[in-house]
Amino acid sequence: MKDVISVVVPVYNVAAYLPACLDSILAQDYENLEILLIDDGSTDASGEICDEYARKDSRIQVIHQKNAGAAAAKNAGLRAATGKYLNFVDSDDYLEPGAYGYMVRVLEETGADAAQFAFREVYRNREEVRVPCTKREILDSKSYLCRFPKDWTCSLLWNKLYRRALYDGVFFEEGHKIDDEYFTYQGFLKPCRVACDGRVVYNYRKRASGVMNTPEAAERRIFDRLDAIEKRREKVLSVYPDLRRLFDETYLDAIWYLSETPGCGEETIAFLKRRLKKYLTTWGNAFPPRYLWKLLWHLWATDTAALAEDCRKKQEQRNLQDYFS
Repeated sequence: MKDVISVVVPVYNVAAYLPACLDSILAQDYENLEILLIDDGSTDASGEICDEYARKDSRIQVIHQKNAGAAAAKNAGLRAATGKYLNFVDSDDYLEPGAYGYMVRVLEETGADAAQFAFREVYRNREEVRVPCTKREILDSKSYLCRFPKDWTCSLLWNKLYRRALYDGVFFEEGHKIDDEYFTYQGFLKPCRVACDGRVVYNYRKRASGVMNTPEAAERRIFDRLDAIEKRREKVLSVYPDLRRLFDETYLDAIWYLSETPGCGEETIAFLKRRLKKYLTTWGNAFPPRYLWKLLWHLWATDTAALAEDCRKKQEQRNLQDYFS
């Protein structure tokens, strides 16, 4: 019998997209699945859709809980998972046919503990394929962690299949507007092998709700993103102190680019300036690379209100017509 894949699907108010997501999972040619649907207090028909699918397929287990956020839903799925393999699917996305069979074959052929794959970004009227690895590669954990600062797809949760043991004792940090950035890298702090493969296995639906936030939510995301990057830097350096320059540079780069993010307000920019000052006055941190000098000086010297106004204009100019609702 094939080994079980535990598929964790956090669900919250996605009734319009949930059937397509679940149909794509149930149609997989790899049938030995444990499908964990975590209804995080949905107020639309999502919970009922979960129950309806569970009545039709015994592989589906539904967990209804009070709304506590995506991280709490994923943690509930982690606690319930029993399979040899672990996969996450966002409930407004969908899998490619044959994805799981191929993903398992890659793990078994390479002896890897995790495998990263290509994916497709799906807009209303177009698609973009993201292929981080054009040919198959096998990396050790340190080498793969070195990719995180330069390749944002490494932090993604759903473009990978894991041996579940890789995340024993690791859970999502709850109470944030983002989740994957706090979690994904922690499995790779352990000695392991990671396979990178160029096949598209996942379709990521681009929705306006992911980028069009209230000003408060937009700023909270920026706070959380820097917090996640800072915690990642600390944990990686506790295991691999020789990677300091790489992760210090990434931290400084994040301070700069977050200050340019649409929706970044005065409070957030002031916070970023304080984090920059703390970094520069802390003994032992790497000196900023030359390419960042001018950018960091611009952040430091420019009036906070002027920077916030530039970010507000960027937010207003965003064209979201090509995004799903």
